[in-house]
Amino acid sequence: MKRFIGWVVPTVLAQTLLFNPIAVAQPDADAQSVDLRMEQRAQYRQALEELRTGIGPRYRTLREQLSDYPLAVYLDYEALIGQLHDLQPGSANRFLADAAGSPLQERFRRAYLMHKGRDRHWREFLGVADRAPRDPELQCYYYRAQRTVGDKQLAWQGASELWNVGESQDDACDILFERWMSEGPGPDDALVWSRALKAFEARNPHLIRYVKRFASQKMSGLLDELLSVYRRPDLLVNDAHTADARHAELINAGISRLARFNPAKARQALENARATQPFTDAQLQDMESLIVRHSLFAQSSAPEPWLIETLERLRDDDLTEIYLRNQVTEADWPAILGGLPWLSEGRRSDDKWRYWQARALLATGSEDRAQPLLEALATQRSYHGFLAAQRLGQPYQLSPAVWNDRQPVSDPALGRVEELLALDQAEAARLEWRSLIARLDNDDRVAAAQRALAEGWIYYAIHAANTARAWDEVDLRFPEAYGSIFAAHAEAEAVAVTELLAIARRESAMDPLARSPVGALGLMQVMPATGKIVARQMGLPYRSSRLLTADYNIALGAHYYRSLLDRFDQHRPKALAGYNAGPHRVRRWVDDELPTDRWIESLPFRETRDYVQNVLAYAVIYDQRAGRRPELLRQNELMTYP
Repeated sequence: MKRFIGWVVPTVLAQTLLFNPIAVAQPDADAQSVDLRMEQRAQYRQALEELRTGIGPRYRTLREQLSDYPLAVYLDYEALIGQLHDLQPGSANRFLADAAGSPLQERFRRAYLMHKGRDRHWREFLGVADRAPRDPELQCYYYRAQRTVGDKQLAWQGASELWNVGESQDDACDILFERWMSEGPGPDDALVWSRALKAFEARNPHLIRYVKRFASQKMSGLLDELLSVYRRPDLLVNDAHTADARHAELINAGISRLARFNPAKARQALENARATQPFTDAQLQDMESLIVRHSLFAQSSAPEPWLIETLERLRDDDLTEIYLRNQVTEADWPAILGGLPWLSEGRRSDDKWRYWQARALLATGSEDRAQPLLEALATQRSYHGFLAAQRLGQPYQLSPAVWNDRQPVSDPALGRVEELLALDQAEAARLEWRSLIARLDNDDRVAAAQRALAEGWIYYAIHAANTARAWDEVDLRFPEAYGSIFAAHAEAEAVAVTELLAIARRESAMDPLARSPVGALGLMQVMPATGKIVARQMGLPYRSSRLLTADYNIALGAHYYRSLLDRFDQHRPKALAGYNAGPHRVRRWVDDELPTDRWIESLPFRETRDYVQNVLAYAVIYDQRAGRRPELLRQNELMTYP
């Protein structure tokens, strides 16, 4: 059984050192102020306990003593959230004003409106909602309130907008729609047609059949045509429709659908209809773009001369990049040089396409034109800049940090973040930080990042610097967090510590509490199912909640990465692609005939391409900053350039 070496720095201690700046008194804080703050924290905890049994005299006394404590607004939130049924708009609005700048403001507003809406307390609802909320359910309540005690015409306008979607609307809208149809104007043919087209695009033919009940006889026939085209869009190749604006919209929808299945037939259908239908320029561009996009991936593609001519005419950066990546995979260097001018100037000047332009020039015998491109590119701190430097045998370049003097950020949110971290409420602290950074300008974001780094709030520094797009602030964007833990597991697994740091930096921005939309957890974003397997391999007890502790997460992530390196013969780009997309996919993608730079560019998932390139570049940055000898691609990962 493999011995678990992980608890080099106990997890609680590690989190305290990195995320609890109050654990050690600030240099300019005297003992009295520290004692006062510790007393306030104890009182805050007591007040929360008191709230569990109601707002009594002991709670009120504690609350009065905490009037200047940064988290007093959190006590008010907890107190009011239990009184929503009887809470009047005046009290709610006073709290919303007090909570300005905190995520509690919108959280409370939503809770209040949801409660009043479900209870049908419309005057109280409108007393807090001065405009339509963003949430669909709350929008339904808002317009129901307007219909009952407010502006009925506004209610009907809102009802028509909510009804005009390509899927079923929230159940809270049912009563609104019934009243709109019985008391108001209800849907006319134009609105029925608009919703039917949205349902078509959303691949929801049942909804098309539903809206047909509200259509006139003439519109009903058009909807039958739309359903027929939905079922058999290929019939548009030889079909003829009346030439008018609505049939142009119908055919536009049908060809767009057909392009997904058979772009060659979609092009034929477009040529058939173009001569008669009054397509707008936007409709023509949409159809051609979809046909091109799916042709670049499909077997039944449109003819290549048409593709080339259309790509050159459309000058669509995303489509051109797909085409160029295909040519990189095929090593069609003349086609790359021919297609690069179709990119916009901004996209063409990206390091990626400067690199492939240089590679294409070298492959076609234009070394004199390629050399200056590579030399300029080698000065850049990027994956492709590092590729150019490695090819030229030059050192990798890191732009110096731009530590301009900035005024410290002064905002009540910083005090709330500080206290929430001290009280081990890291999730709430993250929400406060994100809310703060969202409303600062870029200079203040960088100043906040500097403050965070000085306090040891690693994730917070990275988040603020990245939000500010302060790409040259390398110290802020690539700090070493959990250094002893990463070092211990790197040694145990015989992998470079900078590779583990780079993976964690890319996966979670060094956030031990990170949760991805698909369920990956922690610093190295370990999926619970994968974590369970890896823990069994390591002889460790498994609980998914432990993936949110730094030591356990790094242990499992490092072991899994080690297994991928072994599986792919120590080829880091393939191992990293497997870490991101799953090793089963990489097995299908492996092509030993392609040099590594071309293989990475050929990966079909943009997320995986970016992931591999970023982690390799991040490892160089971490090596360089630590004084180690960086190496973007190792000898076993290189192949001779064709």
